[in-house]
Amino acid sequence: MINPGANYPGALPISDAREDFAAAALKVFLAAVRERADELEQLPIRHRVARIDGEPVRTPDDDRDGWFAWSLPISDGTTVRIRIPGVDLPRMRDDLSSTAPCLYVNANPWGWDAAVGSVANEGMKLR
Repeated sequence: MINPGANYPGALPISDAREDFAAAALKVFLAAVRERADELEQLPIRHRVARIDGEPVRTPDDDRDGWFAWSLPISDGTTVRIRIPGVDLPRMRDDLSSTAPCLYVNANPWGWDAAVGSVANEGMKLR
């Protein structure tokens, strides 16, 4: 079995994780996603064919090692799965080191900004 933290220190288990921290970070994260999505829609070479369609759904069976999971419904019928670390927001968003807890988007570990971009790009196509 592959230990995801072996190659990415920000993916190591979090022993003192709190669900309320993750839930609060999710709200800030989704606001950043919406802002980035608006920026992407201004690019003349791209257009949106699907978008976030509804509220995130908590999926506790997918929680792992201090990360709390949600599913984001997309208007094309797909779902984006997100796991957010249960740490205070500045630790995951503002710390640019490799040890900052990552966010998982569809099982891929990303730093804050890359995770925002990944979700904002859902449903975008080239013209």
